Amino acid sequence: MFKQTDQLEQLIIEKHKVLEQLHTLSRYQLQLASSLDHVEDLMRVVAAKQTLIDQLLNLDEQLNPFRDQDPESRNWRNPADRQRVSEIARNSKVLLDELKQFENQSEQRVREKRDEVSAQLQASQKSTSTLEGYASSQPEMVSQFDLTSE
Repeated sequence: MFKQTDQLEQLIIEKHKVLEQLHTLSRYQLQLASSLDHVEDLMRVVAAKQTLIDQLLNLDEQLNPFRDQDPESRNWRNPADRQRVSEIARNSKVLLDELKQFENQSEQRVREKRDEVSAQLQASQKSTSTLEGYASSQPEMVSQFDLTSE
């Protein structure tokens, strides 16, 4: 009688746990995105997040059949369980919204760092070209030392 709502409850709880883990990693990613010194760490965080995103997509797929159901027609063990699961679902929505914000901020920071590095490389390249141009415009000095004796 309660098999479906028990399954729904478990899926919502699992989804919330994955979202919490993603939230933690996304906050860390946001910190790392501000520095060029942590590119390897940033890549590890992104890889770990991808694993969690795959889990999240799997859980969402398992939740699909419940989306077509009328929530009022579900049989819960008691009203407190229904309220608790509803609260977890609302908290999950808040986490998801925050994750989207973190992603946008992190993306912006990475873009800014990329543009900063690009500008530095261009400046360095111009300096190198100027030095090469200066060096090629200088006449080559040939020194001679006379070792002949009279």
